[in-house]
Amino acid sequence: MLSLELVLETSGQMMDNPLMKDRDERFIPMAGAALADLIDRGKAGDTGAMETLYHRFKTSFFNLARRYSRDRATAEDLLQDIFIKIFTHLEDVKTADTFPAWAYRIALNTCFSHLRDKKTETQKTVPLADVEFSVHNGVSDGFESDLRRPLEDAIGALPPRLKEIFLLHDVQGFKHEEIGRMLRLSVGTSKSQLFKARLKIRSFLKDRQIGPGERQ
Repeated sequence: MLSLELVLETSGQMMDNPLMKDRDERFIPMAGAALADLIDRGKAGDTGAMETLYHRFKTSFFNLARRYSRDRATAEDLLQDIFIKIFTHLEDVKTADTFPAWAYRIALNTCFSHLRDKKTETQKTVPLADVEFSVHNGVSDGFESDLRRPLEDAIGALPPRLKEIFLLHDVQGFKHEEIGRMLRLSVGTSKSQLFKARLKIRSFLKDRQIGPGERQ
């Protein structure tokens, strides 16, 4: 698919772009009509439309891939795989409203496939320096550096679905309604799973006596 190759080749330089930050950026909703037009043009092989879609979602997908892979080079490869799948299956998109959740699900599945293939790394998680976890646990800024590694370990120990929802909500900043559409869950299920994830993380840290005033 020549147009797809051109998009990925010309967009490959984005990793050197200072706008590619390590911290997460929320999806900023694109007007439905504008997104629908890009999708339709992309289905027709319009390289410009595909490149616009790429630049629209690349940062969030790259950050997601880096969190799961723990490696920038691997995240770059995963990003390419994600967009190859997205552009190859654009015909599957029925409406513009479903595109973000559909694309994000492809990104998640691609990352999960990578973790399954990398068996020795499956229990590891990724840096979460930007997680606002201190808000939920009353952790002071001065304690943040001491909490980082145990927190990563705690998240890495979560069951896959709980970790997935925790990362989407507390790290990526998605609302439960958005998570429900991405993962095909009810809002209530998303909320309950997030609650369970937080409880398990707090229990993990408590068992290791990690918390304000409890430094090891």
